[in-house]
Amino acid sequence: MKEFYAHGKLLLTGEYAITQGAVGLAVPTVLGQKLTVRSIDAPTIHWQAFTVDGDCWLDVLLNSELDILKANRQLEAKHLVKQLQILTHHSDRLTGGLHFETHLEFDRSWGLGSSSTFTSLLAQFAGLDPLKTLHKAHGGSGYDLACATAEGPIEYQIKDGTALVRAAEWNPDFADDLAFVFSGKKQLTSESLALVQKRPFSAQQIQELNHLTAAFKNASTIEKFESIIRKHEQLIGAHLGLEPVCNNLFEGYEGAVKRLGGWGGDYVLVTRYSENKKWLMDRGFEQVFPLRTLALL
Repeated sequence: MKEFYAHGKLLLTGEYAITQGAVGLAVPTVLGQKLTVRSIDAPTIHWQAFTVDGDCWLDVLLNSELDILKANRQLEAKHLVKQLQILTHHSDRLTGGLHFETHLEFDRSWGLGSSSTFTSLLAQFAGLDPLKTLHKAHGGSGYDLACATAEGPIEYQIKDGTALVRAAEWNPDFADDLAFVFSGKKQLTSESLALVQKRPFSAQQIQELNHLTAAFKNASTIEKFESIIRKHEQLIGAHLGLEPVCNNLFEGYEGAVKRLGGWGGDYVLVTRYSENKKWLMDRGFEQVFPLRTLALL
């Protein structure tokens, strides 16, 4: 039996603009997805996907030509086949006589990368670079695919059509007072991409965001960090016509709040977490992760 592992992801800076050349700071998460592959005495491919609770939500049986023989979810089975077909164009490792199992370590609705971890696991099994062979089919900037196999924070940039991935040092002294809060909604990547394509960022704005990413990474005090967050939120929001989260969902929060990824869903990063635990609890935010418990630093 062979085992493979992929980390989840969180994009801390450069959201939206990362698809247009901005440098984004991202962190892999300690929660991810595992893939096990073993041989079976049958000429078929059996794929089972399990939730964090151990429930088998997808059960698909294929022949060696990737025709669907049985499936409990037809739409998801067809998506799986498309991914496996791409794999066969670049690798000969996918044959009949194999049983695949994926096990998620987080809820699929949390937006931590159920899709990107899956894509990374496929690439790992086939011995492929996901950013070179599966990026187009996966969609988005690809930073999530880079996070899947990273062992700490990364800087990610698309330059001249090529993804540049650099290990980054980010572990601020005030990290214990930062937390990730799940908004309760999952944002579709496709919606974020459509928005930024309608309103592309200028070269000057990209440069300013890059300066903010560097300042975010190097901030020495919580006060400087909060100032950078507010400037980043203002720039993105003003350009795309989006309202910063501190003006609605987190109005009245005594600290700085920053959207992560596509605004309108998934996670926010908050400062001064220890002072605001009750505030968050009183407003029904149930999924709150202190930074060090979720981010792989």
